[in-house]
Formats: sequence, structure tokens, C-alpha cells
Amino acid sequence: MKLMNNRRSHARGGGLISLFLIVLLIAIAYVGGEWYVTQHVKAGLSEVLQRDTQQELVVESVGMDGWLFSGRRSGDAVVALPSGERVPVEFTMIGNPITGSAIKVEGDERLKLKLREIFGNIL
Repeated sequence: MKLMNNRRSHARGGGLISLFLIVLLIAIAYVGGEWYVTQHVKAGLSEVLQRDTQQELVVESVGMDGWLFSGRRSGDAVVALPSGERVPVEFTMIGNPITGSAIKVEGDERLKLKLREIFGNIL
């Protein structure tokens, strides 16, 4: 009789550990997916913004709203100019990196970076 009770408690404990591991793996996969999307957006923004300017731009950080699997996400990025100045840029990402996405930067944001390149710190 004592042996049967001992086996039941091990089965319940193993189920709890399995549930914890599954939740942990799902959380790790979600955080990894967010990191991958962030890296994709940084590379895409660098490419899009570099088309409009001659100076070397570095996208330092990206913040997005929405859920990982959303079809449309928007956010703000911080772009570092060669002068050391950091400029916020708003963008929209449509789609996802796996099936294909498009990153759109509003025209006034591009104009703001172009004017900073032309006029420097005068603005």
C-alpha cells in the first residue's frame, strides 16, 4: 500500500516539472522571436535610411508596440548620426521576417534626417 502512494506522488511531481519546463520553453521562444524581429527591423531601417543620406547612420535601439505575431507593428527607433547626435525615427513594419516584411519610414522622418545632414547643428 505504501508503495502505491509513493508512485502517485512521483507522477504528480513529474507533471508539475514538465509543465514548468514547457512554460519556460515557450517564454524563451517568445523572447527569442522578439529579439530576432528587433534585429530584422534594425537591419531594415539601416538599409532604408541609408538610401536617403551619404552619412553613416547607426540604428541603436528599436521599440515596437504590438504582439510578436501581429501583421502590422509600429514603433520608434533611435538613430545615431556621425556627429554623435541621436534622432528618434518612427516606422511601421508590415508582415513578419519569416514570410516577408516591409519596413516603412514616414517621409517627414526621412526629411528630418536629410536636413540634419545638410544643415548640421544649425537646426
